[in-house]
Amino acid sequence: MKKIKLLQNIFLLTIFCAPTYSVRFTFFGLPTNMLEVLALLCVTLSLLNGKNLWEKISQISGNFLMASGLLAIGTLFSILFNDQWRLGFGILKGWFFIPMFFSFCLYAVIDSPAYARKIFQSLYFSTVAVGTISLVYKIAGIVTYDDRLSGFYASPNYLAMYLAPGIFFGFYFLYESYQKNKFSKKSFAHIIALGILSTSLYFTYSYGTWMATLAAMAIVLTYNLKTKKYLFFSLMLLILATTILFFSQVGTQKFADILHFSQRSSIASRVMIWKASFLLIKNNPIFGIGPGNFQQSYLAVQPSFPPYLEWAVPQPHNLFLAFWLQTGFVGLLGFLWILFFVFKSLFHIFKNKKDAALAAPLLGFFLYTMLHGLIDTPYWKNDLAFLFWICVFLVLFLYNSSQPKNSSAQ
Repeated sequence: MKKIKLLQNIFLLTIFCAPTYSVRFTFFGLPTNMLEVLALLCVTLSLLNGKNLWEKISQISGNFLMASGLLAIGTLFSILFNDQWRLGFGILKGWFFIPMFFSFCLYAVIDSPAYARKIFQSLYFSTVAVGTISLVYKIAGIVTYDDRLSGFYASPNYLAMYLAPGIFFGFYFLYESYQKNKFSKKSFAHIIALGILSTSLYFTYSYGTWMATLAAMAIVLTYNLKTKKYLFFSLMLLILATTILFFSQVGTQKFADILHFSQRSSIASRVMIWKASFLLIKNNPIFGIGPGNFQQSYLAVQPSFPPYLEWAVPQPHNLFLAFWLQTGFVGLLGFLWILFFVFKSLFHIFKNKKDAALAAPLLGFFLYTMLHGLIDTPYWKNDLAFLFWICVFLVLFLYNSSQPKNSSAQ
């Protein structure tokens, strides 16, 4: 029993340390990072413990296994039929296999909804810690050339995509605390933490993240809050937040460019990137261009779209285009099947009402991922890939626990 508790705590620590993927080094000539090392430690300890792994596999839906298999096979063939195998296999390792195996082993050690709640806490506290550190950067004046906050991340959008999921888990804990004891010290602590997250997210000036987060939150509240008074109050707060954000940007160059459809706006840049992406898909409809190849492939079709508005573009600024291009058509089908499985499972949980409260922030996360995925790629990065698969397996756990006698047929 003590060994299981220790293993569970190591998993929680690893989840909290998701941003440590930026600590990179080589091990016997192989490139890796601190997050991968921690994750592989968890996987190794799980295999040594090994009691629940085969039993847990038997509980997993065949649909989910087939969807994950399609995604893995699609990515593998996309690598093999394109250049830069070393880069492609590195991405397959760091953004697919290790996050998937880690999340499955995490799923195998989840023994109760209480532990699932602790996983929520680790994700939440990690985002709050990143938000706090990022605010120190802001106070110190360490921002991008256009005054956007990126913290220790490579870009403001990367920081925003890691912070946003914390909003959903934070509101879960705030609502839970308020339900138990109204305005307790714990409630105020969550309000402060959410304030840190929101402030850090605001200074990224990532409009796509703002809008996707608010829209996902509105959908979750509408679906879950049955009391009209609470629903009305919550939606009014969201409308107020949206209004404040809107007016805070009036007069800024970025907002003016978007409002007047400037050729230098972020929207115009994305339209150009999407056009190039569709041309790449047209030329490579089955196997795509391979993971990690978008930058050079994008530049290769530049003569078809003069003049380019953006030159440094590692991803196509659309989640679904990214999967098609970098995992092929088979990989895209696998990814869409996984999303279908996730939403079907979530709505089943809400219907049965068991653990529905735990499912609410997960619904918010996946709604946010899809909405923001229309204009960005909230998966194609180490920490975001881990976060995605952790949430997928949390949904799987809640679904199975809501089934009579743990039946997982779906």
